[in-house]
Amino acid sequence: MPKTFLSLLLVLAAFMASPAVYAESEPPEKVTIAQFGQERFLLYLPLYVAMEEGLFAKRGLDVSLSFVGNDDQIFAAVISGQAQFGMGDPVFTAISHDKGGPGKTIAMMLTKLGLSGVTNEAKIPPIKTPQDLEGLRVSSFPEPSTTYTLLKEFQTKDHVHFQIVQASFGGQIALLEAGQTDIATDIEPSISIAEDKGYPVVFNLSSFTEPQAITGIMTTESEIAEHPKTVQKLVDALQEAVKLMYTKPQVSTEVGRKIYPHLSDKVIHAAVDRMLLQNMYPRSILVEDKLWQRTLKTRLDNGDLRKPQATDVAVDNRFAVQAQKDLAEQK
Repeated sequence: MPKTFLSLLLVLAAFMASPAVYAESEPPEKVTIAQFGQERFLLYLPLYVAMEEGLFAKRGLDVSLSFVGNDDQIFAAVISGQAQFGMGDPVFTAISHDKGGPGKTIAMMLTKLGLSGVTNEAKIPPIKTPQDLEGLRVSSFPEPSTTYTLLKEFQTKDHVHFQIVQASFGGQIALLEAGQTDIATDIEPSISIAEDKGYPVVFNLSSFTEPQAITGIMTTESEIAEHPKTVQKLVDALQEAVKLMYTKPQVSTEVGRKIYPHLSDKVIHAAVDRMLLQNMYPRSILVEDKLWQRTLKTRLDNGDLRKPQATDVAVDNRFAVQAQKDLAEQK
């Protein structure tokens, strides 16, 4: 056999055996993630880092977002098949099981609520304890959002009398400027925008609440059973995104600029720095039992859950555990 022909056969064999070449020839798998609100916002930064930095794409996933409104609507979109995954308050998987429905939380994205409060009234001092809210009007995202639930807990648990004024996403600062609230509770970059306008930050909700399961990735048991490789790829990408945010903070700022190209560098830096310094994002996206049970207790206390529930009823940590191993193997 001529050497040139033999060499050609060896090259062809290596080409056909190469999984990387095969993977590149496969069309990307389309995945839809339902999320809170009506547009992208900085609170879900790990998701956008994974999208903008190509962490989903390099795993063969073509991720698109479906904006569905409030927290309770996110998991409803997943159950209905509108999206394979949801990113929002993960407690709704537990609430679903409480009612005999499906649902699994497969990754934790936020363990501290990135909510701060600004005011335009000079008479309001910094809020150092929940009791300092006495007699004030404080805005909130609509019930049953995490914001509303935690503020309501101050009223019942801490016996503080203040008014919770509910407003849709994007309407918090408008309420303040209309004189309908004393403190506008909002997320970034709205807080940094207001601060740049001269409104002092007087309230940080995470200062009065312990870390818990604030935001996670949710899906259904059927999605896990039918597409486990897709689930793993998604979780792997998100774990890599969180690691990248802490090891290379400039990546977070760059992604922030893409989300809000009309905002100044000063505002973007202030917003991103505030979130990272507060350690809002867990370095491991594993759903910790103590954080999960802390969230369930809040919902038990306010009646959203009827009875206690073991963590593994609505949590599946297998993919987060494997993501740690997969990321370590990339080194």
